[in-house]
Amino acid sequence: MTPQFNYVVCSIEESNNLDTMTIDELQSSLLVHKQRMTFSIAQEQVMQTVVDEKGGRGRGRGRSRGSF
Repeated sequence: MTPQFNYVVCSIEESNNLDTMTIDELQSSLLVHKQRMTFSIAQEQVMQTVVDEKGGRGRGRGRSRGSF
């Protein structure tokens, strides 16, 4: 298991009775976590793209180097 899941495993151990938990339940918990992380990363990338587009150099109003 990769290190990115270490804290998830600890959380599952603390919140569930591992003696009664099935492999399918464990696998689905890990899958849900992975999907949430993937969605979160995708959202961050979209937000970064929006910020990058708004902050374009030389666009819109701002300080001018020309003299009036």
